Amino acid sequence: MIKYVTPFIASLLIALPGWTQTVCRSFDYRQQQLSAHPALVSAVQSIEAFTQQQLRPAAVGVTGTTGSQRSALPLITVPVVVHVLYNTSAENISDAQIQSQIAVLNADYQKLNGDTAGIPGYYSPLAANCGFRFMLAGIDTNGNTTTGIIRKHTSVATFSITDNMKSSATGGDDAWDRDKYLNIWVCNLEDGVLGYSSVVGCSSETDGVVVLYTAFGTSGETRAPFNLGRTCTHEIGHWLNMIHVWGDADCGDDQVADTPPQSQATYGDPSGIILSCGNTPYGNMYMDYMDFTDDIGMHMFTYGQRDRMRTLFAPGGTRYALLSSPAATAPAGDPVEAQSGSGNLLAPTLYPNPAVSTVSLSFKDASQLGSVLQVYNQMGQLMMATRVTSQNLQLNVAPLAGGIYFIRLGDSRQSVTFVKL
Repeated sequence: MIKYVTPFIASLLIALPGWTQTVCRSFDYRQQQLSAHPALVSAVQSIEAFTQQQLRPAAVGVTGTTGSQRSALPLITVPVVVHVLYNTSAENISDAQIQSQIAVLNADYQKLNGDTAGIPGYYSPLAANCGFRFMLAGIDTNGNTTTGIIRKHTSVATFSITDNMKSSATGGDDAWDRDKYLNIWVCNLEDGVLGYSSVVGCSSETDGVVVLYTAFGTSGETRAPFNLGRTCTHEIGHWLNMIHVWGDADCGDDQVADTPPQSQATYGDPSGIILSCGNTPYGNMYMDYMDFTDDIGMHMFTYGQRDRMRTLFAPGGTRYALLSSPAATAPAGDPVEAQSGSGNLLAPTLYPNPAVSTVSLSFKDASQLGSVLQVYNQMGQLMMATRVTSQNLQLNVAPLAGGIYFIRLGDSRQSVTFVKL
């Protein structure tokens, strides 16, 4: 994952066994980029000023009402292109391994991950559905259909954090338009690096994340303890302007109010309360995706982190253009079928319809509890997802724009329709 620590702390950690583990290098990369590109410093400062303005209590937008809005927000769909760079056959990971990573991202960023039980009770109220949906792009830069996966043989045995994997001229593959896609490069990395992220505000040619091929997804070539897809969850967190929970310094500031201060990174799979920086009574939030814990110990983002990420998609935000990407469409052959007649026996009944702010849903069968309810717009874009926790569920649709929407339950190909005024 990443190293944002002061030289003093770094010198202490070098002596610890955990420091020799595979790591993220986003902090080192960030420092290199800021030093090499003075204009990037101004861009980063401007983005942070915009972020802080969006996070003011009165600000309302894609983040909701900051600090108090804990209902489900409209889903932000992010089209993904995966650049697989391979020097050996093992590095040419399978489609199934790539799909497993997309599934992890959707679970982690929508709080649908099955290991939320690992969140301690005292921190579980802070665990947020961040409202992001990731999908392999269905349309390429020329408007043609694509699988969203690019495979390219390279003569480069291992890549470093110098961005060579992001350019065809240096053995990599050129980025696709960052205003339409999230670029992910999957390759072999040197020196035990798990991955790194670009700096928000960087050039379009280098925008995206890089992940070691053995830490991408949950199957195929993955290797424990980084075999549950959390490296990519972590790196995309940086791509969404997240800072490590320890603020990249001894008791540093990660610019998020609901993550407690922490002295340094966490390694392995800890348990219990670990106190530092006076963060009594509950201690370090080492189960957060923005720590260095092994994959098995990562379980959550907070509401504060959710709000910070989503500011990038507010009007004027760095990633606002992604909201209108033509690649963010329903996969070919998977249309949302609007069937609300008698043949749709397991679909919920709903009222009122049309709706202004809330839709009440009634489920016929208790076996539907635990299913994932999804709301699509007319373009086939997934706008919202939540788990069914009661046979009578209240769905907040106030953040949705006016129009026709379709509700699908679980894996059903059928849906019910409602109108949002």
